[in-house]
Amino acid sequence: MDEPLYGTPIPHHTPTGPLSPPLARATTSAQPDAETLRLLGAGQRSGEFYQRLGHTNGRMFESLAAAREGADGAVAFSSGMAAISGAMLALVRRGDRVLIPHEVYGGTAAFVTQDLPRFGIEVERFHSLDDAGLEAGLARGARLVVLETPVNPTLRLVDLAVTTARCRAHGAITLVDGTFAPPPIQRPLQLGADLVVHSATKFYGGHSDVLAGVVAGRHELMRPIEAFRRRTGGVLAPDPAWLLCRSWATLDLRLAAQQAASLELAVGLQRLCDEGELAAAIYPGLPQHPDRALAQRQMQGGGTLVSFEVHGGHDRARRVFDALQVVARAASLGSVESLASLPAYTTHASLSAAERHAAGIPDGLLRISVGLEGAAVLLADIASALRRTR
Repeated sequence: MDEPLYGTPIPHHTPTGPLSPPLARATTSAQPDAETLRLLGAGQRSGEFYQRLGHTNGRMFESLAAAREGADGAVAFSSGMAAISGAMLALVRRGDRVLIPHEVYGGTAAFVTQDLPRFGIEVERFHSLDDAGLEAGLARGARLVVLETPVNPTLRLVDLAVTTARCRAHGAITLVDGTFAPPPIQRPLQLGADLVVHSATKFYGGHSDVLAGVVAGRHELMRPIEAFRRRTGGVLAPDPAWLLCRSWATLDLRLAAQQAASLELAVGLQRLCDEGELAAAIYPGLPQHPDRALAQRQMQGGGTLVSFEVHGGHDRARRVFDALQVVARAASLGSVESLASLPAYTTHASLSAAERHAAGIPDGLLRISVGLEGAAVLLADIASALRRTR
């Protein structure tokens, strides 16, 4: 094989020719002769063959993602859930055990608890911040450990260097959902993770117009994941792949602006806490955050998600949510628009109230994904919503 069939980092070269890559929608490509057809069909040569097996636009995005993560390669999928479920199913088999936190994205939790057991895969849950619980699970044997940090929506942090070393000592593969803090904010592979997965719908797309996912890591793990994607058909289509490449040029600029605004907004929300208007302001960049020291070691900044808890529980949270006039009431995150969510209705809708409380999610919690409107505008919107719902 002349090169891996998934995206690998491309060395920098001086730009020449069209500065916007062409979009190729063709589902199949004609070949010059039987031998070329044989090599492509056998996976012994990369190139345009049949879209489900990969295509130029997809490999271009994969190469960008792999380079950003410092990975050997990356495999892109049609959604974030397709990426994380595909990575798991490619690497585990009947009789294996998967360890996954209680505090994890609701879609991931639903997949591992409702689908993996149907294939004879044992699932054990642990609490993200309970080192003893994880150690006990590892001692019973585990093929794969799933981690998420910052934790959604409480924004607590998992010490990746310590946790991945512990998993490696027990022979377990670590898969980190890094969606909330893409590079350069956080680099899980450099902290010891084997694989990192992103819902590329979020920051990598960044404009609320792409659905995609990507997994990055070492070649030895990428190969079975890419092969599984070929067999099951969850390939990222050319159009969203092209849009992701379009968004790449502004990714660092967007992240820098969003992160600066997030810190400013969090400071303003903490001031409202001090004045008694809010029950809590949650952001890893605040001095009051319980994982502040870890954030300084593990992240470059506090990220672009801010959570806050209102007085009055779920009823007040709903009314504050409905009173927002600038922040959009929408699922997702990482877009140029600021988005507000009620975890009980979105990311953790599948959990009961008792399960949400056990995961540290109070009834009055709202989460804000900070966009590009500016911190002063966002703080004024939240403060106004609080005043109008007293």
